[in-house]
Amino acid sequence: MNRPLVTAIVSTYSAERFMQGCLEDLVAQTLFSEIEVLVIDSGSPQGESAISLEFARQYPQITLIRTEREPLYVAWNRAIPLARGKYITNANTDDRHRVDFMEVMVATLERHPEVALVYADQLISHTENETFEQCECRGAKRRHWPDYTPEDLMLRCITGSQPMWRKSLHNELGFFDTRYRIGADYDMWLRFAANYPLMHLPEPLGVLFDSPNTISGSDNRLLLNQEVLAIQQERMSQTQWRELSGIRKRLAAELFGRGYQHIEHNQDLLAAKPFIREAIKLDPTNLSYIKTYFIRCIAGIK
Repeated sequence: MNRPLVTAIVSTYSAERFMQGCLEDLVAQTLFSEIEVLVIDSGSPQGESAISLEFARQYPQITLIRTEREPLYVAWNRAIPLARGKYITNANTDDRHRVDFMEVMVATLERHPEVALVYADQLISHTENETFEQCECRGAKRRHWPDYTPEDLMLRCITGSQPMWRKSLHNELGFFDTRYRIGADYDMWLRFAANYPLMHLPEPLGVLFDSPNTISGSDNRLLLNQEVLAIQQERMSQTQWRELSGIRKRLAAELFGRGYQHIEHNQDLLAAKPFIREAIKLDPTNLSYIKTYFIRCIAGIK
């Protein structure tokens, strides 16, 4: 196979029930002849490797790499130097794609050489291994991601779980920061955005499996919020981001809302404190933030 256009990285651990569907989904892509798939089995105790080897025997574009147990972004960083594609996408085992996902993403990046990364809307599924076609047929709810602006990306990760980006950017801007267990992709996209634009495609091209047990699901919401806060604090120390128009008040409102959720939904005042403190730091004239902090977080009045 000549150099592929796209490398799809599939990192897996204890996800055997998704593996068959994940690889079938990739093999069905209209651009599959131009794709390589790197499966990183991070020491899974389940049977993902056996399933992957069966596919690899039939499709030479699929390569299995089995390692000891390692975190998600360590696995992605392992795969990136091995990737031969001009473009990279992460193919999460529990997500699914429209059959022309790769074709549409590649065409967009080819037409816009100035763009670092593209992302699209997604259909939402709460059913394991539900395909894009099944979601579309039943009229699944659509997650409309906003068009890219630096301000919107600074507020939250707006790229969804299925972006595609240029491999060459890692030579320039480095790999994923493995200090983060859940938010390193958000950190990476901000690094991209500091140098190049991102682009949103306003059509659903994939399926997001929405479950509390996923790495970014509700069971891990506090850790994700804490990592995102650390990333945002680091960026706001940099002139380029700090001087975005209106960003201090907008980010303050976002962080206050995040902290208040921990108060209202989880009754977790300790978890809420750093978010509301940061909101006050960014917008010290907002008396509502100050009042909430002292009444709820300091006095503990519910």
